[in-house]
Amino acid sequence: MAAVADHVGDALENPGSTFPTKSGKNLPGGEALHPMHRLVPGAGALESIRYDANRSTVTSTCNSPAMPGRPGPDDELDCDEFPMASTYEGAARKDYEGAQYTDEFSVRYIDRVENQEAGRRLGAWYDNDRILNNDAFILVIGD
Repeated sequence: MAAVADHVGDALENPGSTFPTKSGKNLPGGEALHPMHRLVPGAGALESIRYDANRSTVTSTCNSPAMPGRPGPDDELDCDEFPMASTYEGAARKDYEGAQYTDEFSVRYIDRVENQEAGRRLGAWYDNDRILNNDAFILVIGD
């Protein structure tokens, strides 16, 4: 899952280098005073709608002609996003919290197997550590 860790690390350490580009981009989730918050689609209708909006925004961004590294028909790549769709800080945050959050996310094409395994592990961590709807958390990328 090195590609996912690289994406998260780049997004946290140098958000201005990520796509979509935005001057002054400031992504959450790397420190306790700037955490992400879990979004559980099963918690209610509003949470489900917001989760789906996060996924939709990611999909439309990844399918845009400007998206770097778009895969060819035989490439087995997924579009990874950070912050994740399972957070209130996901790609559609602007629709709920204001235009200042436009493009305050990162997407990157990475290996499908790695991306899906990272998603499974994130889900297991949420469950094992009881990270509930709206709970704050951070991600630390280790060596």
